[in-house]
Amino acid sequence: MESVTLEKIKASKQQIIDQMYAELENTPLEDRFYSSSNIESASADLDTYIKRLSQKSDSESIAKSIKWIFQALSTFGQEDESPEYLWGFIYNGYTKELTEFILNTAFAFGLEKGNPKTIKPTIIHLKHNPHSTDRFRVYIGTTSNNGVLLNYNLRSSQFEYLENIYGERYGLPVFDLTINKDSSELSFDVLASGVYKTIILKAVQPTDNILFTAIHVLHTSEQLEKDAPPDHCSLELELTEGVLTRLTTMNYDANNRIINMFTKGTGIKVFVQKIDANGCFQSSDNMADHPEIVAEKFVIVDAVPDWKYYEIEDLAMQNDIITVRTGSQRFEYENDERNKVIAHETEARTISYPIRSYDFMTALLHGLLASRK
Repeated sequence: MESVTLEKIKASKQQIIDQMYAELENTPLEDRFYSSSNIESASADLDTYIKRLSQKSDSESIAKSIKWIFQALSTFGQEDESPEYLWGFIYNGYTKELTEFILNTAFAFGLEKGNPKTIKPTIIHLKHNPHSTDRFRVYIGTTSNNGVLLNYNLRSSQFEYLENIYGERYGLPVFDLTINKDSSELSFDVLASGVYKTIILKAVQPTDNILFTAIHVLHTSEQLEKDAPPDHCSLELELTEGVLTRLTTMNYDANNRIINMFTKGTGIKVFVQKIDANGCFQSSDNMADHPEIVAEKFVIVDAVPDWKYYEIEDLAMQNDIITVRTGSQRFEYENDERNKVIAHETEARTISYPIRSYDFMTALLHGLLASRK
């Protein structure tokens, strides 16, 4: 390698180290998450990383070196730190700077992209909490454990890639996030697990196109940058092969207090409910053993004042109102033990739920609900 390139690499490293020292000095003692000794160790680790690449730079050794430097920088060098609790420089304040340095250095020594990973979504799981730093998180996958988890970083107003799909908060930067003209393909690059690769998401359902567009818009603008008013709701939505399987919202009052499920003005709770051979709902609040599942119903929970289920005949959204028309049966547990569900004939109802949210989220919800199967 030319000495001028090596000098540039070392200069880039030193800029990051100098930034760490400067920010440490300007941060109150009680707010610091690292010390000067942590910076010294990081500097030495980065020097070792450069040396390892300069000594051997085939694809396998580069991948091993990337894994090593990520581990060192993510745990402050503590080898017994579990991957679930990563908390060092690479995931806490300098993720983008260090990732770009690691990547650019590896490119200088001959790094090549790994094979692209293509995902044709079957499952979409979206969470939005306007009162949290995790304001928008979406899982897109073919199964519950084969997909990508993207989290919107409020500080950068861009998406990050979460390597652990079970939900750790530590995201990696995504590079070159692009969408094609008809919104049928969204792609991005990521440096993860020692490999720099392209991930391609290919639309299968119309709802995929809508979600891809929303991700691209959110990544290239600042739609959720401003703090939400205290009464904006949080929401969770699931689609399976374009079919809506869950939609829940949690409403807040003007003082940002959660409105209880058994109180007027609460949020909406609709989902696919499994029913076993004994006529019991198999839900998260009933963990007893169940006989064979024989049916499913798409239901809405009406908990005011008592917990009831209605099968949904129709669900629509106009402006900022979701309207649900129920069927002619009301389902309730027979007793407090919740071991059998009984049905009562009743008149069909129309229940309306206002959605207080960002214009971006309201428009996305409109599009997904209108385009679902």
